[in-house]
Amino acid sequence: MRLTQLRLHDFRNYPQVTLMPPAGVTVFVGENGAGKTNLLEAIHLCCLGRSHRTPFDRDMIRLGCKTSAAYSRVQRHVTRDEVGVRLFAQQNLRKTIYVNGKTVPRIGELMGHMTCVMFSPEDMAIVKGAPQVRRSFLDMLLSQCQPAYFYAIQTYHAALKQRNALLKLLAKKRGNPKQLEVWDEQLVRAASPMVRMRREAVLTLSDLAKEHYTFISGREPEVFVLRYQSSLSGSGDPGEMLMDQLAASREDDMRRLTTGFGPHRDDLKLVLSGQEIRGYASQGQMRTAVLAMRLAEINILTQAHRDAPLLLLDDVLSELDEGRRARLLGSLGGMQTLLTATDLETLAGMKPDCVLKVIDGKVFIA
Repeated sequence: MRLTQLRLHDFRNYPQVTLMPPAGVTVFVGENGAGKTNLLEAIHLCCLGRSHRTPFDRDMIRLGCKTSAAYSRVQRHVTRDEVGVRLFAQQNLRKTIYVNGKTVPRIGELMGHMTCVMFSPEDMAIVKGAPQVRRSFLDMLLSQCQPAYFYAIQTYHAALKQRNALLKLLAKKRGNPKQLEVWDEQLVRAASPMVRMRREAVLTLSDLAKEHYTFISGREPEVFVLRYQSSLSGSGDPGEMLMDQLAASREDDMRRLTTGFGPHRDDLKLVLSGQEIRGYASQGQMRTAVLAMRLAEINILTQAHRDAPLLLLDDVLSELDEGRRARLLGSLGGMQTLLTATDLETLAGMKPDCVLKVIDGKVFIA
């Protein structure tokens, strides 16, 4: 996959900009705060309909503006796609999604037209952060691979929100307890495909990440694996298991006013040489683990779409020692890559096809 054009309008600190990056490696170089990461964020928005660093769309709208937009054109094997996202500062207006010149009603219809994998400093939260961060990693990967997964998780969270709201009403002696059965059925129907796809994805991720970790670290004795942690991770039918759990925990749920079982409680356990990585590994080992997971993500997306995703590197090379940096770069051949750097010296050994200077929301040929 190749990004042939990126157009921004009132996005972050860019009043307007159009870029036409080459097929190889493009470097955005500039001081911190100049707007380098904003360009990668706009590409991520076109791929997934959301930012990689904020849950609030209004954060991506230029200060003082009512709306902003990002549009991308990509060349695939024999097809071309144009996608775009328009954001609105007004809270009652929903973002608008465009695919090939038409407005689409659901964000799920954006998925798969343009795919990316981003390496960023925020990735360390995959190791150090709460389970929600690791679930999000899995959800974004599977949503790009299989639109059906995206719709399943949307349905699940909508039902979960309704069930939790009903639990709060029941605590106030309002609502009908029998309605819980309706939302239980909705949760079970959406949870079954989610859990099955997560199970399969983690098995594949673990095998691939193990290989990538060994290659990047250069330390064969260090074995990195991923394990899916879920109350539904057994070999049985996840729908039947969840229905039994919801029935057994109903009184606890009514007391706690929240749903205690389901895929929204899942986690990924990251293990290095038999020990959970979060409380055992060094900073370098944790960073290598995250890179290995991202490289595995590239493999899975390439297999799913028969086309490599766009690769976005946000100031990650400066955090690696020379050996890890060289091995990482050596494993990234053949993909269109867009990366940020404050200094070209951190890219020693890389020969970019294009270097662009970013200064206060403006982009120049270096």
